[in-house]
Amino acid sequence: MTSGMPPAMTRDRLLNWDRDTALAIAPRLTWLHPNWITTASLILALVGLAVIWRGTDWASAVTGAGLIFASRWIDWIDGHVARATSRATNLGGLYDIAVGYVTMVLVMVVIGLRQNDPTLVWVGGGAAVLLRLVLMGVGWGLAKRQRLEVVPWNPQKLLTPRQRPAMRRVKWGLDVCRNDYWIVLFAVAGGDGLQVWAWAYTGVVVALTIWVAAATARYVRRVHPAAPTQEDRGLQSEPGPC
Repeated sequence: MTSGMPPAMTRDRLLNWDRDTALAIAPRLTWLHPNWITTASLILALVGLAVIWRGTDWASAVTGAGLIFASRWIDWIDGHVARATSRATNLGGLYDIAVGYVTMVLVMVVIGLRQNDPTLVWVGGGAAVLLRLVLMGVGWGLAKRQRLEVVPWNPQKLLTPRQRPAMRRVKWGLDVCRNDYWIVLFAVAGGDGLQVWAWAYTGVVVALTIWVAAATARYVRRVHPAAPTQEDRGLQSEPGPC
């Protein structure tokens, strides 16, 4: 017996509609340089942050959250364009990841300042920084270990397939909780809604940091390091300085 839900409307697609709509549009934007798209995402994020920070009313909360969501939605596109046009580079990937990482750290700081919640500024901002440092460190380490040409600065897609089903389900749940549209839905309740969202997001970030550490340990146990290339062997056999 087949499910009453059409194949195109699976639970994953319903919950991740922002990702899927962005990736559906991305092939039409390959004429743009991916760094231009990343810069557009950064500009929208900064404007949204400024609106939240300087505002005190309901409209500023919703408008700022909407701009941040738009920024994060655009962030899905640049990576696709870079890969589709063979423009993926370590520097471009680092720029893309840095914009996303800095945005989410500043979101915590700005909401905490708006709501006069210094604990959120330090705990939320600190948790976001820690997650980003862990992801970048793991990505850099795996690139060296597996001899990857492009560093996966956000190595979650590399780690997830090597995990047990239970770990993959946990990851899926965390990703749903981190979806960018939640900030807009919570912003409907104004600044207080943004504050509740920020604390909930902080909890998810802490859980994801633990997941990445556990997933990395399992990946290292299950995946053998890449074998040295002929060039590497030649360099190792050269005599060193006296």
